[in-house]
Amino acid sequence: MLKDRALEIIKSSNNIEVLYNNKPVWIESIKGNTVKVKDLNNNNIIEVPASQLQETGIVK
Repeated sequence: MLKDRALEIIKSSNNIEVLYNNKPVWIESIKGNTVKVKDLNNNNIIEVPASQLQETGIVK
């Protein structure tokens, strides 16, 4: 995913599903090309490259 798309998702009023390593995550913040995400399975916060995030296209 491009960091600009991650920023659009943060600003969106929709709940757009995003995956990291095939696990659902919530985008917390963006700094440069690094995105801070919360793993929705265990609530761990990790920093990952934006390019490793995948948007599923599912709006919840």
